[in-house]
Amino acid sequence: MSAGTCPECGSPNDFTRVFCGNCGTRLPTPSAGAPASTTRSAPPLPAPVRRAPVKSSLKPAEPGLAGLLVRELLLAAFLGAILAGVVQMAREPDRIPPCCAANASVAGEMLAALRELASSKRPISWTINQTAVNEFLATTIRMKPSDSTWSGPGAKFQRAFVRMDTGRLALGVEQQFLGRRLYFFLDVIPEPSPQGMGAKVVGGTIGRLPVPPVLLPAFLRLFEPTISGLSQPLALIRQAKSVTVNPVDATLQWAGPP
Repeated sequence: MSAGTCPECGSPNDFTRVFCGNCGTRLPTPSAGAPASTTRSAPPLPAPVRRAPVKSSLKPAEPGLAGLLVRELLLAAFLGAILAGVVQMAREPDRIPPCCAANASVAGEMLAALRELASSKRPISWTINQTAVNEFLATTIRMKPSDSTWSGPGAKFQRAFVRMDTGRLALGVEQQFLGRRLYFFLDVIPEPSPQGMGAKVVGGTIGRLPVPPVLLPAFLRLFEPTISGLSQPLALIRQAKSVTVNPVDATLQWAGPP
């Protein structure tokens, strides 16, 4: 007989009942090993259903006619700017001084005159025209292709020269590149300093294309071979008190000993 069966009428009863639900007889107390109550276990959870990802039917929006037009215009403007820059670089600038023949005797006399003026015992000035300066450069600056920063595939150094203007001058370099002449200019202004007469770089051009100011330090390095070839006269010019430049000539003044 199970612990849930009435001993009087034999009716089955739940383990939680004290009296028989049929005859009212007191039911016996369940033994210690019998469970005091029945516990229903929860039904197992259904296995998760894996569904394939749903592919979106939406496609990325394609640019409209206006967007395509703007993009094409920007591309055309960019390419046009590059082409215009190349054209300006290839154009010959105005006021290019004519080529001068090398003359070693004239160059030697000019350097000797500079030494004498810089060591003068009294204040003295000297005016020299642009042609004489360019004759000196034609004699002094004779670069070999292996020594020239300007050399490269198809490039050949031709000459160095100056182009004077009011209050400033431009140091120019001409080179031959693929059968064309290219001109590079470094614009400087004479400027006194505690160390002597110096020069302030204020601009640069390739052909007729101005060099952006942020690129001037790198552009200046291209002129180092030319400037190195002028180390002797530049050292004497630095001893001058002032330098005045106009489109025809330049006047240098030395103060003499203090």
